[in-house]
Amino acid sequence: MTERVFPTREVVAWIAGFILVAGLIVGTGFTSADPDSALYAGIASRLSEEPVARWVAPEWWGFWPDANLSGLFLEHPGGVFLLPAALARVGIPAEQAAYVVGVAAGLLSLLLLAALIREIGSTRDARAALILLQFLPVAFIFRIRANHEFPMLACLLLTVLGLQRVQYSWWWVSAVALGLVGGLLIKGVFVSLILLAAGLWIVIGPAVDESTRRRAWTALAVGVLAAAAAAAVWDTAYVNATGQTFWTSYWARQLGSVTVASHTGDLAALVERGGFYVLRLLWHPAPWSLALLWIAWRRPNAGHLSTDARRALRFAIVFASLAVILLSLPSRFAERYAFSPAFIIGAAGAVSASRYWSGLGAALARADERVPLLPIAVWTALAVSRLVLGPVLPRI
Repeated sequence: MTERVFPTREVVAWIAGFILVAGLIVGTGFTSADPDSALYAGIASRLSEEPVARWVAPEWWGFWPDANLSGLFLEHPGGVFLLPAALARVGIPAEQAAYVVGVAAGLLSLLLLAALIREIGSTRDARAALILLQFLPVAFIFRIRANHEFPMLACLLLTVLGLQRVQYSWWWVSAVALGLVGGLLIKGVFVSLILLAAGLWIVIGPAVDESTRRRAWTALAVGVLAAAAAAAVWDTAYVNATGQTFWTSYWARQLGSVTVASHTGDLAALVERGGFYVLRLLWHPAPWSLALLWIAWRRPNAGHLSTDARRALRFAIVFASLAVILLSLPSRFAERYAFSPAFIIGAAGAVSASRYWSGLGAALARADERVPLLPIAVWTALAVSRLVLGPVLPRI
């Protein structure tokens, strides 16, 4: 087993695998039956025809069947459309560009998760996760999409990895800032989940000492300031493009159709929404979510894990629990909202299982040693199979 998570030859192979999958997406004219993906790919395609100054102000342009939704697109900031629109300008078919970006975000999320696991565990843990996480039900559901979920997960992981690595170099403050700015401009209010993860990582994650925590808090403060500055710049550009502010209109749109539960609200509805997310956090990261429950019951002291790994495990459980509470408060709910917590639970469960069941970890290590480029081969095969068999595959 190599000591590096990503040896040089594998970096080249990851790039080659991505180019192959992206080429197939473009060459086959791939589109998704997922309504959100079709919407975002359509908007990105249409936006690429607009002057660049208008890219901050996408419209619905009739891509959603509800005729009542027209005019400016205010569901979220338009950050998720920018890169697909830019790729369309350089010659990639506009609609497929959105799916290429979605695949890139998914691959980046997988690699960032492995890098983060290596920070707090071993190379063997990270490479086991590279393989196991590709078989989660949630990975099959969202493998090739053009929506927000993988970009938001990538932003969350980039932020947390930056907070972990800033103890070694202040340059990693830029990763924290990029993660928060990206999260805000991609999905607006849902940057709250990234902030929740960042705060919990500093408080209960595998920090080394108090000086490390001070550096991490400083990095997070810089990141928040960068996000605030980006929001102001975005609003200025939006005013120049439309004559109205974005954030005021956005909050009016978000809050106009949402109620928030309180102690005097509908307790039954609150419990129903909480149960909805709990079930998704059990199924979407299965079987490793169930393995995590089993291991916690059989060995609650997590003696098979190092101190840092136990802290990371505590972070995953607390983050997912608080995310369920936070997501259950608004009246609007959807399974995609719990996407990032599901992957975090999946990663925690996969690493715990490969440590707890030594045979599983040993089998993965042997396969990784004997099969050249195994994680890349698995990723490429699964992505290609989705492109080929997607129309006949049932929704998991």
